Amino acid sequence: MVRTHEIDVTQGNLLKNIIKFALPIIGINILQILFTTTDTIVLGVFTNDYAVAGVGATSNIINLLVGFFVAFSTGVNVLIARCKGSKDQQKARKAVGSAILLSIIGGIVFCVVGVILAEDLLIMTKCAPTVLPYATKYLRIYFLGMPIIMLYNFSAAILRSVGDTFRPLFFLIIAGVVNVGLNIFFVLVVGWDVEGVAIATVASKCISAVSSLILIIKNDGYAKLERKYFRFNIDELKEILIIGLPIGISKCLFSVANIIFQTTLNALGDVAMTAQSVTKEFDGIILEVVHGVGIASLSIISQNYGAKKYGRIKKAIFVSIGINLTISLILGTILIIFGRTLCGIISDTPEVLELCMVRITTVSIFYTVLGILNVLQESIRGLGKSFIATMISIFANIILRLIYLFGFYPWLSEGVTLKQNFALVSFTFPMSWTIATVASLFILVGIYKKQVKQLNQNQDFTNEQNADRQSA
Repeated sequence: MVRTHEIDVTQGNLLKNIIKFALPIIGINILQILFTTTDTIVLGVFTNDYAVAGVGATSNIINLLVGFFVAFSTGVNVLIARCKGSKDQQKARKAVGSAILLSIIGGIVFCVVGVILAEDLLIMTKCAPTVLPYATKYLRIYFLGMPIIMLYNFSAAILRSVGDTFRPLFFLIIAGVVNVGLNIFFVLVVGWDVEGVAIATVASKCISAVSSLILIIKNDGYAKLERKYFRFNIDELKEILIIGLPIGISKCLFSVANIIFQTTLNALGDVAMTAQSVTKEFDGIILEVVHGVGIASLSIISQNYGAKKYGRIKKAIFVSIGINLTISLILGTILIIFGRTLCGIISDTPEVLELCMVRITTVSIFYTVLGILNVLQESIRGLGKSFIATMISIFANIILRLIYLFGFYPWLSEGVTLKQNFALVSFTFPMSWTIATVASLFILVGIYKKQVKQLNQNQDFTNEQNADRQSA
């Protein structure tokens, strides 16, 4: 019997269901960001700006190496949600077994690769010599915990696909409290800097990972890990790959573009690197909020896609966009008004705070665009067109960004001040968000109309067959 922790979103109030799905996802996303934010705050208050910049310098490399396999968590999310919509419990459990095994093997691979290549990768991004020792220590320790980190991400995605989102959030809250305590202990009592906050992050995430895995093992519904299915079930693994591989490729290429962006930014010096690290901690929270609504819409659309309820899919898209527009407008405005005060918690250097506000004012007004984009792209994936969504992302967020950074930016940045230069670099993101949103809108409308037309044709054919049988 399916436990009540799982939610059937093929019926009932859509706004309520989306909020019920989105709030825990947003909480999980924000808490994961706050792990790094806590690291940055503790280092900023009790150590120095070099340590702060060192943590920030690792983010794009971590996203590059981790993003590929973590993307498969989206693949299993979509597959299990479809299975729940079509009431195929056995297939869902096979997908769970394949996904958990994939997360463990992938985590071990990234652990080895990350530890070996950490310093070389940072040097490739032109990490400042003053920051490099801090960044290298943080990156290597983070990758030692990669099997645990990936296990949690996959486990949470499995539970999220069937609507069980509050319990993973609860475990992450406990881990967050532990993380704060360990951060303070290792930095203030033991006297460590980046290695202390890195160890605290990995140790605390063990709590959420193990707890979520226990839920999956003890579950009685679709999201259950059974011993007989704890292997690579070929058919289910193939479907996970078909959905997740394009997203994984996109994540890797996206991270490559971000590393190039970071390399361009690093050339502006220590002050710019620190300002980027500080502001990313706060605007990153906004990004994860709108992304959480997008992931919620993905799960809901995938379930209704499995149930062939296209009317609810259309309503879910509009409701999700409305939620994201409201959230991004409110949070973006708050960040503009209180940005200097918030950034001042981490760094009190006037030059750093000045550049922080440059980035905030350049990027914040475009959060509404990003909110729409997240829903549109996850809707395309939920309708079974993951590859198309990936191609849009590659073109707008990778190719166009590289064209801007290598073509337009060098020309625009000639003879300008550091503030203007920093604004030009920061504009890379709003430019790509806008173009991707326009492209995604047109393509989603075309996909939706085509699938509705095909469904109607199939229903007409079925009705004709039934009529022929009755007349016979």
